[in-house]
Amino acid sequence: MDVRLSAVKCLIKILEQNKTSDEVINSYANKVSSIAELINLTAGTVKFKLTLDFFIENLSSRPMKKLSPPVKNILRAAIFELEYLKKPDYAVINSYVEISKLYDKKTSGFVNGILRNFLRKRDEINFPNIKENPVKAISINFSHPTWLVERWIKTYGVDETIKICEFNNKIPVISIRINTLKTSKSEVIALFRENNVEFEESLISDECLILKNPGNIKNLAGFKEGFWSVQGESSSLVAKVLDPQKEERILDLCAAPGGKTTHIAALMQNSGEIIAVDISKDRIKKIKENCERLGITCVKTVVVDASTFFDDDRFDKILIDAPCSNTGVFSKRPDARWKRTQEDIKKLTEIQLEILQNASGLLKEGGVLVYSTCSIEPEENILLVQDFLKNNPNFAFENISKQLPCLEEGKEGYIQILQSKHGIDGFFMAKLKKLK
Repeated sequence: MDVRLSAVKCLIKILEQNKTSDEVINSYANKVSSIAELINLTAGTVKFKLTLDFFIENLSSRPMKKLSPPVKNILRAAIFELEYLKKPDYAVINSYVEISKLYDKKTSGFVNGILRNFLRKRDEINFPNIKENPVKAISINFSHPTWLVERWIKTYGVDETIKICEFNNKIPVISIRINTLKTSKSEVIALFRENNVEFEESLISDECLILKNPGNIKNLAGFKEGFWSVQGESSSLVAKVLDPQKEERILDLCAAPGGKTTHIAALMQNSGEIIAVDISKDRIKKIKENCERLGITCVKTVVVDASTFFDDDRFDKILIDAPCSNTGVFSKRPDARWKRTQEDIKKLTEIQLEILQNASGLLKEGGVLVYSTCSIEPEENILLVQDFLKNNPNFAFENISKQLPCLEEGKEGYIQILQSKHGIDGFFMAKLKKLK
């Protein structure tokens, strides 16, 4: 199937029917000539939706809400290609006009007119002035919801907010973590060179490689053999901060799809016991599949709500990778920025605190607990942990700088990784020790 037509179909499902980007795009993986092109076009259009709609509203006499879903998303995809991918004008316009005819022949003239209008009037469209209205200007220029931009400006300032938004709009890098139970980094590097897989070494994690133009991940050398798994650089630091040792008993709450679970198992050399808990039966299946491919046998899975999980025996260490707003990983989850609301953050902090409080009672005295999120919102991170510590004086921060040699922070017992500052996904990690 044509990549552009597939992209329009994906966009309708994602932006009009509220389906998730990954789920929709993956369903077209075997239907298009280039999955990389489909991802680039679809994810890019979803990310830049607000800016693209701003263009359309300035070019059309009809309001956006009166345009049909196919027309709306045909225009979005076409303008994204013209503005951001700099594709040849004629080829883009011709292709999308033909696609519009497949949905409704009567709309082709309108689509053609708007796209030609864009070419003629693009430079006449005035964007909001950043000095006069920074929230609106950043929101429209960088395609982020105004409520989020407003929050980030209050927390991080205008310049940092712009950098965060710029990072979120980039094509995300794909990083992999070496499975040290089966191989070594040097062996995977040799394997990739042998098979002409382009990569570079991570500057953040000694176990990660960054892939360039990987195509279908599952077809790459070493995947089926379980030599490596896909994991973000920030995410790969969490198990290092937990610092699991051989033969320990570990609890991993909110564990699916298992990237951190399997990393903990590798650091423990597949010894001891890891109880991996998740509320979703389908997502627990992914943990089992990953463990099987990676040759991991020390993991037991439990389907249960992390805030109510109970076990008679206490754990040496606990990881809580809490459900969160995902504001640190917007570059990888293009639709997430449009699905989140201000109210979500309040609801999430209540859930996060419940999970943290429940986990604290399952930890041995002298044991450590790591709380992590892929959020950059203080309420979900440092403020929440400080709130927990006020009510639990038998816990205290533990220095994590030794586990994060590539980063300068961590002495206080926590780190907020920012996209703008560190150049990787936004993440929060705090390490708490249960005092005797």
